[in-house]
Amino acid sequence: MGKTLVVVESPAKAKTIKKYLGSKFEVLASKGHVKDLPKKMGIDIEHGFIETYEVIERAEKILAELKGAANLADEVLLATDPDREGEAIAFHIAEELKGSKKPTKRVEFHEITKKGVDYGIAHPRELNKDLYDAQRCRRVLDRIVGYDVSALVWSKLAFGLSAGRVQSVALRLIVDREREIEAFVPEEYWNAAAGLRIKAQPKSPWFLARLSQRNGQKWAVSNAEEAATFKADLENAALRVQKVTRSERKRNAPAPYTTSKLQQDAVSRLGFSAKRTMQIAQDLYQGIDLGKDGGPVGLITYMRTDSTRVSPDAEAELRVFIGETFGKTYVPAQPNVYKSKKNAQDAHEAIRPTSLELPPDQVRKHLKDEQYKLYKLIWERFVASQMKEALYDQTAVDIEAKAGATSYTLRASGRILKFAGWLEAYGKTADKNELAGEEAQDGEPDGKVKIDASSEDDQLPELSEGTDLTLATPPGAVTEQKFTQPPARYTEGSLVKELEERGIGRPSTYAEIISKVQARDYVEKIDGRSFKPSTLGKFVVDGLVSADLDFMDPAFTSKMEDELDAVEAGKEDRETLLRRFYTRFRSQLDASKKSKRWNPDPEPTDQICELDGGVMMKRWSKNGWFLGCSNYNAKPQCKNTRDLGPDGKGPTTGPAVRETDIICDKCGKPMVIRTGRFGEFVACTGYPECKNARPVPLGVPCPKCGGDIIEIKSKKKGGRPFYGCSKYADEKVKCDFKLWQKPINEACPDCKAPYLVQGGNKAKPFIMCADKKCGYKRAVEVPEEGDGASEAAGA
Repeated sequence: MGKTLVVVESPAKAKTIKKYLGSKFEVLASKGHVKDLPKKMGIDIEHGFIETYEVIERAEKILAELKGAANLADEVLLATDPDREGEAIAFHIAEELKGSKKPTKRVEFHEITKKGVDYGIAHPRELNKDLYDAQRCRRVLDRIVGYDVSALVWSKLAFGLSAGRVQSVALRLIVDREREIEAFVPEEYWNAAAGLRIKAQPKSPWFLARLSQRNGQKWAVSNAEEAATFKADLENAALRVQKVTRSERKRNAPAPYTTSKLQQDAVSRLGFSAKRTMQIAQDLYQGIDLGKDGGPVGLITYMRTDSTRVSPDAEAELRVFIGETFGKTYVPAQPNVYKSKKNAQDAHEAIRPTSLELPPDQVRKHLKDEQYKLYKLIWERFVASQMKEALYDQTAVDIEAKAGATSYTLRASGRILKFAGWLEAYGKTADKNELAGEEAQDGEPDGKVKIDASSEDDQLPELSEGTDLTLATPPGAVTEQKFTQPPARYTEGSLVKELEERGIGRPSTYAEIISKVQARDYVEKIDGRSFKPSTLGKFVVDGLVSADLDFMDPAFTSKMEDELDAVEAGKEDRETLLRRFYTRFRSQLDASKKSKRWNPDPEPTDQICELDGGVMMKRWSKNGWFLGCSNYNAKPQCKNTRDLGPDGKGPTTGPAVRETDIICDKCGKPMVIRTGRFGEFVACTGYPECKNARPVPLGVPCPKCGGDIIEIKSKKKGGRPFYGCSKYADEKVKCDFKLWQKPINEACPDCKAPYLVQGGNKAKPFIMCADKKCGYKRAVEVPEEGDGASEAAGA
């Protein structure tokens, strides 16, 4: 009797599943997709949008292995991931294995555990054509838009650029937010408060009360004059507790993680990118080798989900676990139920641990640090989701400050945690992490009192109506001038949240969308986390929006996601959807091709070309702003350019031409250092008759042939520059000397090597010997801004 062939996507998952299935099963991995569209379009639009799929080159050997195993097996079970992409992979593998003529079924593993694998094997099904059609539909839409719109961007802006259906919408959100920031006008406002204590207890701790009303009307300080009046009035005011309100407040437990919420929290709490979060979660799902503690086992359920639903068995086990771990008082009378979002597919459970017998600290020794952190995040959230709400005793105190004919109302509030409830799932750090902490009574570390936001966690003394109070000095009456802030730039976490709320993308696509936005030169990450669009990114968005292409409207893209869901549910025909989209898209695309180019027109400046006297024009290319001679298209042609920097402002005067002692090897004339759009270079003074040019030498002779060491830029996009000999292209010499670190014309004091090199980074630069065996190294002092160049830069 032959074996059953089980095909999964990853080798790690195959290893884990093999452990559970035993010797009667052969488990092999496809290593992802085995077929894809060719580099060219690959779609027959006229005949039903039929795709021409090709076997991916790296998958040829894998398919050969699968075919061989299928021929020896009694049946084939396709156990790729339980989503649209997994269904597409299963269909493609089934097509390739038809020759084996073996019964082929589809199985799903929602958790890689003994229980989850046995359940999947026991419940095989037919391949789901509707699910596959939804994936095909998305793939065709993305290919058509990417192929045609990228060509449009090339023709209207610059060659080599690209645009995607969903990524372009995400880029638009980033650009629109930046425009809001640029248009934002700060408005002045003031915060006002007073430090108070009980008059009869002069040594009692003081508390902070914030200004709420004046003469019975809601009022706030609006300028320095009013601030001074408020402070003066409070110095002599009669202070008395007017009203005390006590209440109990509840804070409900959070729902278990969906994909988007996990990505958001991993970004904000752990500092992981959305892409890295999903890679780590994939590892936890596929299986971690626990060695003697259980071998390979999947620690979490499937990590691409928009549902907050949990299986009844897992829910019941968790309630027992909470009762045994925290006590029965922490278990709610009925299980907590959470609503999924309106457009949720609800195909899979929420993300949760597969076993409550594997707490994070117990398996930590088998996990990488980032795996442990993410697993702990998922564990704590799941446990908290079925615990009772946290309870607080909240107190709000209104205080009258009577100053002559003026009466101010100050308000103090505080709350005390009475019952931790679900916060206990987060351990001893719950108050600090979940409640944002309590403000220290003596203010911030610099001695200032924080009054810009009312805190519910202030500690208040026992107060009753009619209690007389007095001003506590310090801090006394305090005021603070503030200005409203522009909306924050998107981070990966907040962008995922925005995409989900707008219905753009699905759990399996969020990380990919964000990765593609960053992979192009359309945005940059400032401060390591916030997205800021580049000038190029703004031009691309502005051009696509001006072309009136439907897919650039976030609402349209959201509606398209709903239509893809309808295809998956069998309620919408794939070809009908594609034909409806393409007919309108084609019309809009053809109209947009007739419009003018999207890049700004050249603008004349007051600068004169030092080579031929032409007017220098401000121009833009995909590499940035630059000045170019107006005689570029004239005869003789002048290619003189100057870089204007990323902001396009550049120098206000022409660049200085620096003389050198270098003689042109082509015509014998002196060579000078000029500045072009790509930086400084050495050029012949005989231009335009002699167009000889070369990189600026670094002043370090080549130790191999005596030539000049220069910086050589990689020909590959994004490639790392290196330092080599100027004679690397010389027909006679062809010197192959090469360095990755910038050399400095200074001999090593230890080994007497002829040069040293720069190392480290901007924050911690250092200078060291190029010979690793030597070991010489010294730190470089980083000067404050404006103090001049660093030692490394000066060298």
